Amino acid sequence: MYESHFGLTDKPFKLSPDPRFFFASPHHDKAVSYLQYGLSQGEGFIVITGPIGTGKTTLARNLLSLIDDSIVAVQIATTRLTPDELVRLVAAKFNLDVEGLNKADILKKLEMYLLQLHSQGKRALLIVDEAQNLPAETVEELRMLSNFQLDDQPLIQSFLLGQEELKGIIELPEMEQFRQRIIASCHLQPFNEEQTRDYIKHRLVQAGWDGHPQLNDDIFEKIATYTAGIPRKINIFADRLFLYAFMADLTVITLDDIAQVIEEMGGELSGSLSTSTVLATASDCNSAESHHDQNTVENSGQDSKQAAVFKTLDEVSTVLDNVIQRKISTIRQLDKMIRQKRKLLSEDAGDGSHTQDGNVNTSERVLAEIDEEVNSPLKQKHWFKALMKTHS
Repeated sequence: MYESHFGLTDKPFKLSPDPRFFFASPHHDKAVSYLQYGLSQGEGFIVITGPIGTGKTTLARNLLSLIDDSIVAVQIATTRLTPDELVRLVAAKFNLDVEGLNKADILKKLEMYLLQLHSQGKRALLIVDEAQNLPAETVEELRMLSNFQLDDQPLIQSFLLGQEELKGIIELPEMEQFRQRIIASCHLQPFNEEQTRDYIKHRLVQAGWDGHPQLNDDIFEKIATYTAGIPRKINIFADRLFLYAFMADLTVITLDDIAQVIEEMGGELSGSLSTSTVLATASDCNSAESHHDQNTVENSGQDSKQAAVFKTLDEVSTVLDNVIQRKISTIRQLDKMIRQKRKLLSEDAGDGSHTQDGNVNTSERVLAEIDEEVNSPLKQKHWFKALMKTHS
């Protein structure tokens, strides 16, 4: 709703991953460098981990937008697949007809496809998102797929992106052979205050922001604290903040406005954006040689709960939008009825009938009452006036 009011050309804080809005924080920039390094090597695994909402999927979409025609890339978002199900899904993603085939036949068909790509001067890239959902034996199946080679050159390469539980899977004793094929790994961290500021302004600029409304410098520390620096949470909060600025006709967003939105969201969403629900880690990007020194991550159900929360937030946002649209429709209908009533009463007043004591007739008194009602505070709101322009 606020985009046109502030002169924006797109929704700056939408939750769906969009490469156009990719923000290269220091950690995200390192992750991109590792992914590009992996592409240049043409072999080995790259592993990117991070908490929910830190931009792993956006990172993958950004990579896909940068690769050339020599790489045929597919992306899968996994559930708890068995090794056989993984092989079938990968083949299907490469548009291979595997209906009714057993695993051996699927692997043979996949190998023939990869050899065909090689003969065309191309190679295959598999990006596995939400890889923490894969059982250890399915991750091992990915290693087996990397055994498709010709002249000592792998025919397919895999990048794994997942939440922190993925590190625990990779550290299992039976995953030693897989670990030896990891050429680089990186852990995404939440944004600090400066990065939160740059992230918000970057997305706004991408959507055509010209500085209206103005953002006071002291608001970003509070936003970073409240959202724990998680990009997805920043998007949710900033979207609500700009809706608030639109409804209140703000030209400058201040710390008081941040506090007001936090209070509103805390009441409506039961504090779902509270920093107490986030465990920020201090891991940094490491090469494959230092991969074994990474700390073991606590295996809790917190991330899955957060995923459910964000799904609920999306649903709540949709419901709120529908409620607002219904309210607007009701206001427009009431305005139309008022106009029609005024027209009828004006016609009655045109008859010139007056009471004997010289007072205005009943129609005129009703008109005065209607005018008094219409001049309510609601009618003075800038957004109400904009809505009513279409009926003037």
